[in-house]
Amino acid sequence: MSAFLGPIHTWLYKKIKFQDELIKRIRNFVSQKGYDNELLSQLDHRCGTLEEGELADIIDENNIHGWLQEKITVVENRLAFLITIVTEGHPERIKDINCAVYKFGREHSVGKGISIKEAYGYLDNLLLNGMPCDRVNEVTNEDENSIIWNQTVDIHKSYWDMIHGNVDYYYAIRESLIVGIMENSEIVYDQIDEQTFELRKEA
Repeated sequence: MSAFLGPIHTWLYKKIKFQDELIKRIRNFVSQKGYDNELLSQLDHRCGTLEEGELADIIDENNIHGWLQEKITVVENRLAFLITIVTEGHPERIKDINCAVYKFGREHSVGKGISIKEAYGYLDNLLLNGMPCDRVNEVTNEDENSIIWNQTVDIHKSYWDMIHGNVDYYYAIRESLIVGIMENSEIVYDQIDEQTFELRKEA
């Protein structure tokens, strides 16, 4: 990556911030539902937080790549820790969490009239999948009615494994988020297999 702050760094940081906003929404939701517990008070201490301010004012310009990777680690760890603590001994809670995530997704919905390619690009501008150089997503088939992509590596799993969490919860949350985003767009999201996903026009 460049030694100078550029558009790709701003793009990536917006994705990091989007995941942080999702985490804040889930955090507030579990507190309102009474799912909170004393371990969640350790969230900031154990996982860190994002600094407030404009990217240009807070980034380490001498280590742009390392700084951004560190922030990815922060929000990935925060999500894994939050969900694992809340659902430990209460797996049924993931359903309520997914409902809250779906509503969050609807607040960022794409609306009607968007093409398949535009819808995929919209998701790519929101969802965090490591650094751009990780090349996590690979489109394998695309036409005007469908786009299919493979996730070449499960870049999220290691964060969940570190705390003995269930990475399936991550994918359940992401599905709820995408379904909310695509609400009223006439585009359907589907997970074809473990690492293959599709957006397609409604029949």
